[in-house]
Amino acid sequence: MAPAWELPADSETPCILLEPLHGETGEALDFRWTSMNVPAEGWVRSLELGRHVSLWTREGAALFDVATFVRVLMRGVPHVGLLPGDPAGRRYVVVRHGEGLALWLLPRDEGQAADAHQAERERAARQEVEAALARAEQTVSALREAEERYRLATRATHDVLWDWHFATDHVRWDPGTGNAFGHATSILEHKLGWWGERVHDDDRDRVVDRLVEFVASTGDVWSEEYRFLRADGSWAHVLDRGVLARDDEGRPVRMIGSMMDVTERTRQMETMVEEARFRERFIGILGHDLRNPLNAIVLSARAQKRRGPLECTPEQHRQHAQRIESSATRMGNMIADLLDLTRARLAGGIPLRKGPTDLGAVCQQVVDELSAAYPDRAVAVDVDGKAEGEWDSERLAQVLSNLVGNALEHGSPDAPVFLRCWAKGEHQVLEVQNPGSPIPEELRERLFDPFHQGEGEREQGGRRNSGLGLGLFIVKEIVLAHGGTVEVTSTQKEGTTFTVRLPRPPRPKAKAKAGRSRTRTA
Repeated sequence: MAPAWELPADSETPCILLEPLHGETGEALDFRWTSMNVPAEGWVRSLELGRHVSLWTREGAALFDVATFVRVLMRGVPHVGLLPGDPAGRRYVVVRHGEGLALWLLPRDEGQAADAHQAERERAARQEVEAALARAEQTVSALREAEERYRLATRATHDVLWDWHFATDHVRWDPGTGNAFGHATSILEHKLGWWGERVHDDDRDRVVDRLVEFVASTGDVWSEEYRFLRADGSWAHVLDRGVLARDDEGRPVRMIGSMMDVTERTRQMETMVEEARFRERFIGILGHDLRNPLNAIVLSARAQKRRGPLECTPEQHRQHAQRIESSATRMGNMIADLLDLTRARLAGGIPLRKGPTDLGAVCQQVVDELSAAYPDRAVAVDVDGKAEGEWDSERLAQVLSNLVGNALEHGSPDAPVFLRCWAKGEHQVLEVQNPGSPIPEELRERLFDPFHQGEGEREQGGRRNSGLGLGLFIVKEIVLAHGGTVEVTSTQKEGTTFTVRLPRPPRPKAKAKAGRSRTRTA
């Protein structure tokens, strides 16, 4: 190997060639000699030095600083130093040589002569390095600023950037925005199959098939909307878009895109559609069902007017009056239901007037009223212990009237309806149960929705059927306003059971347990 610069062949200046020893990550950790001239061999032998520079010591002190040698190797700027502990006061010069270094031990006078030359080279090299570092710093700063702007923009739009390489089938998510779905720390890079497994079951075939078809086509831009699984188990509605890059032969090599979380937008759109549907149904049902009792009132009044008081028999007069009264009552019930619906939707819930209430007495009152309307039906009341608390008695009577009335309308006509009331822990439980055909599963899911009615329900002639389908919706809202819950179970064997749980203050321990009373009213 040639020296760093030309010297006479018979030069007595020691020269040692060194090669770097790299660590696992590629950085230089040490140096060892590979060859040296004869004067250098004598110097190394006299000091009994090994092959590694880090072990070259004299009287416990290191002869050379390995870190300085590393800087010379990395920057290419030579280094001149004084040889520690050398009686002759010699200097040394370290210069980059090929992939390694050349170490020269110079006599004192040669070292001084070399110092001026070397200093000039160092100054020029240092200026060049400093200029290069300044340019690099400006470039890095500009890149960082652009990257930060891009990340802020993508975060503002809830975008997750992704980069799919076809050769490795790896997809990399941008680490600055991937945490939008809670996966940032675990899947910055993943296989395409990982993504496909987290597409909703109902969307997966459509989305994956269209992506495969797009890659096989000649298109450039792909877009799909679907549901994507978040890390917490919830579903996000996303708008996914990608641009496909191809090689010179048209083969796909890379696809870059963004996944935008549009859950809130989707929810708002669904709310708008539901509100529009609600208004349409509201107007249609209101116009249809209020028209029927209103027509009955008008026809009865006209018949009464046309015949006159002398032409009408007492029975006809009674029938007209009864028809007008029942129709007006139906209209009043519908208007009351509509007012409750408006309060529930616009005022945040149905208002209550709470006070001391005996639910046992409320149960008996409701059963007495319904027994007059259904004289041929049986309602069994079972009140276990005291049923006192702070509730709105009028509203709870409305709840029981709706539930028991529904049970009488839809239950088996030859079987009784059961109304039970008992205390359980910190809750008062009300249960209305009737035998009969179970409610279909698809109807049970929407049973408490406003304007909901089962098949054929609108055509029934039952006395309590207002036609609006608001009864169970109002039941739910009244129970929720009390801080309680309402549930329904329906099977062929057990029939249909509505269970209401209302919070109540705990019973005082000093009071004795109340007795059990049962009343059966036909």
